[in-house]
Amino acid sequence: MKSRSLKKHFIFVFFIVPLLFSFKANAQKAEPIKSDQGEVVTMHSNILNEDRKILIYTPKDSANSERKYPVIYILDADNHFAQMVEYSKYLSRQDVNVIPPLIVVGITNTDRYRDLTPSHSNADYSGKPDTTANSRYKNSGGNEHFFQFIQKELMPYVNSNYKTQPYRIFAGHSLGALTTINCLINYPEMFEAYIAVSPSFWWDHKFLLKLADGKLKAGSTLSKTLFFSDGNEDSSSPESPFHTAVLEFDSLLKKRNIKGLDFEYKPYPSESHMTVPIKSYYDGLRFIYKQWQLPPVSDEEVNAEIIMRHYSGLSQKFGYLILPDEVYFNDWAQWLVRNPATLNNGIKLLEMNTINYPLSSRAFAALGAAYAMKREKQKAIASYKKANELNPTSNEIKLRLLELQK
Repeated sequence: MKSRSLKKHFIFVFFIVPLLFSFKANAQKAEPIKSDQGEVVTMHSNILNEDRKILIYTPKDSANSERKYPVIYILDADNHFAQMVEYSKYLSRQDVNVIPPLIVVGITNTDRYRDLTPSHSNADYSGKPDTTANSRYKNSGGNEHFFQFIQKELMPYVNSNYKTQPYRIFAGHSLGALTTINCLINYPEMFEAYIAVSPSFWWDHKFLLKLADGKLKAGSTLSKTLFFSDGNEDSSSPESPFHTAVLEFDSLLKKRNIKGLDFEYKPYPSESHMTVPIKSYYDGLRFIYKQWQLPPVSDEEVNAEIIMRHYSGLSQKFGYLILPDEVYFNDWAQWLVRNPATLNNGIKLLEMNTINYPLSSRAFAALGAAYAMKREKQKAIASYKKANELNPTSNEIKLRLLELQK
């Protein structure tokens, strides 16, 4: 078996998974409806004066039912929720482990041009006004109320009903990306990180670019993370106004040198407006969590101090306590203890697990087995006794303890 150096190679595969939801409208309260891909919650918004359908996926951790998770809120959930769920599942898998598991909250649309625009305008992409009675822009400019709905109604519901960590990501595409950047500029406290895929800066004669120019002051502080991108939108034009506007925003951020703002702009010239989210959401997650993975370390060099130092740094960066994953490091330790040359390193990792997860019978049982392999009988007995106290119904733990006590 190859060395567990933690250096992973990710092969990009996107699975299109059917998203099958059923939901029951309820104007008085939110009711989660179970499905294979998560839950559908229909909640009434007093702020928007309508029912809203919310899609929610929560990770499953049989080893730690009380585990809490960061949350990513994604707009245009009708199109992008399933994709984000699959990214969350795959990238947080034990054998990939480059991001933490995420709760995914998808916000579906009712009136997209109302909710996802920062100003009222009847001008289309070319700047021509549409004043017809059926204009899709007639209700535009509702970002303010939409943010209030998210902050005052949706977030409290999610935090009350799901096990959330205080780290939130806001992700959107096109007008949704325009909304995420507007939120970053005007309500930065709502989220810690933002992913904006092909933001429609063309809206209302570059309204948001002008706003950013006025609000993002040189040398100011904005301790947030931002990933934004675009594709080959309007590529038939020698100087695409869509692409040029995104470049203007990138240039603005670079010139202002805003303290604490960790940002990256990435163009995808071979992707269309509708395919660019596939790559952008993946790269956006990797950018936000670029420090998540433990730097490469060999079996012979690994120890608890290296690991705890890394996770202490992650805790400081993300603003909540992040512990080394019990199952991941237990599996690595099981590999280490099989080799006499790395047996002690494996034991150190298992000892670390018992400190980090003092209520885990599995952690103490694994440590007891490792002590037994090293012929440290009394330590093995003590560990198995603790495992038995934590899980008195386990016949396997009782059997191992009896064998050691003979």
